[in-house]
Amino acid sequence: MTKDELENIEEQIEALEAEGRKISVSNKMKLKKLQRTRDKEKSPIETSSVFVSNNSIQEDIRLIDMDKIIMPEFNDRTGIDNKKIIELAESIKENGLIQPIILIENDNGTYTKIAGRRRILASKRNGNTKIEAIVKKEKLDKRKFNLLVLHENTQREDLNSYDKVRSVLHFIEQEFTMNQIDAKKISHKVNNFNKGNLLKEDLELESISQRLNQILSDTKVFSSVAHFIKHLPVLDMSIEILTLLESNEITFGMALLFNQYSNSKFEDNKEFSSVSQHILNSEMNLKDAKDYFMKTLYKKEKLEEENVTKEIKSKLLKLNKRISFLEEVEKKDFNKELSVLLKKYKI
Repeated sequence: MTKDELENIEEQIEALEAEGRKISVSNKMKLKKLQRTRDKEKSPIETSSVFVSNNSIQEDIRLIDMDKIIMPEFNDRTGIDNKKIIELAESIKENGLIQPIILIENDNGTYTKIAGRRRILASKRNGNTKIEAIVKKEKLDKRKFNLLVLHENTQREDLNSYDKVRSVLHFIEQEFTMNQIDAKKISHKVNNFNKGNLLKEDLELESISQRLNQILSDTKVFSSVAHFIKHLPVLDMSIEILTLLESNEITFGMALLFNQYSNSKFEDNKEFSSVSQHILNSEMNLKDAKDYFMKTLYKKEKLEEENVTKEIKSKLLKLNKRISFLEEVEKKDFNKELSVLLKKYKI
């Protein structure tokens, strides 16, 4: 499947997801079929010149002392839910470790975690000192190691959208040796370049564009730079919106809409929560939700405007009464100041 075909599938999925809870049965079936097609295309990890596939890495399953396991510098998960760790610990007690963790063996007898941080925490909670692990033996350079970690974790269903975007952005930072702000800037610039909004004669930018496209192709999380850019706002979303998104209470399109209005339109978080909850309870689709936000804000702005007008009229009334008590000199001074004010507002 070509990149354009995959992008087309992504667009169809997002359009169907935008229907929210009002989606028809036929469209729901169509959505699931498209999601399966997309996942099938993105899931297999193909061998390339920049990535070592799982099949090409020698591995075996062993019981490893957890004290010898080192966590990577970059944590692929931003938050660990203690309640879920307790639930996982109970599951391991009852059923054993269903899926081994994945490690890579170091030269000094230690191991670096590739995937399985929560399973390690849950096993330690149960008082275990050792854990079953798939140990990768092949020596990998830093880039291949980082790609392996990213692939192992982003392919997991329980990794949220925030951490997927964050992991890919972190990889871009490493590839270009730049900070997060600059990595975002260069991604936006390349996206504009790809759209034809910047001069194609810029050879340096063309080279950066090719490199970024290759990076995203290697990470296998986002189908294109445009697809990655579309998901970047996830990093600015509140915990409340992310929770709704990850629990599938809202679509990604709805999460973007909520984020847009929560960040810039509502000063009072309680007011935004009330409006967004009404949207959820009413099971609005994306278009209806946007219209409702705009309608609510129009009423809010209209009310604020009316209140300001009332306040001005009240002050003018008081002022009119006070003028008669001013001395002649004070009246002249007041008249000068009033003239300046009228001129300023072109009255």
